[in-house]
Amino acid sequence: MKVWETMFKRVDTFQNLLKTQAQFTVDGVSVLNEFMGIDDSVPDKDVLRHNLRMRIKKAEEEGDRARRELINELVKSLITPLDRQDLFSLSNIIDEILDYSLNTVEEMVVYKLGPDFYLKKMIEKLSRGVAHLNYAVDKLFVDKNLSNTNVIAAKVIENEIEETYREALADLFENDNFHYVFKMREVYRHISNSADRISEAADIIGNIIIKEV
Repeated sequence: MKVWETMFKRVDTFQNLLKTQAQFTVDGVSVLNEFMGIDDSVPDKDVLRHNLRMRIKKAEEEGDRARRELINELVKSLITPLDRQDLFSLSNIIDEILDYSLNTVEEMVVYKLGPDFYLKKMIEKLSRGVAHLNYAVDKLFVDKNLSNTNVIAAKVIENEIEETYREALADLFENDNFHYVFKMREVYRHISNSADRISEAADIIGNIIIKEV
């Protein structure tokens, strides 16, 4: 195989691994959204929650695998289609969003917490934000204008999540059950951290677009 053919193969590899990671994150957050639809009145709620927990765990493991492959490619490649630090950081942040989704479910199961109004609202917004991020990653290599449009949309949704997060905390601190307040605050924080990561990923993509123009 000629050298230039190898180089172009590397370009496709990085694109595909980033897209794979982003898609697994969409899948994981989508399952998290399903999880929030199971309240204590649902028959067999524990079985359903367990099954969804396993599905998020599977998505997280697959996302980790794609990230490890991307890092291996970074180590092996002298030439990358984008700045290697941007590739590494974007991959890391996308991975963290999926980690927070898994942590949310794990802690809700361990703490025996059901979803409330604010969690459902934040997760629904998170799902839309991740979808925009996924589309921004997908179009980054073929249509930078469309990618940037989705970057902006993701940033808007991040602000909406943070607004809901503040409302949730204000309402939560009116509760006299200290143990419940502590546990639910930790779950809320995972979603807020996920929103922060969406914003950070959007900023990286935005910087890539500026540098590539």
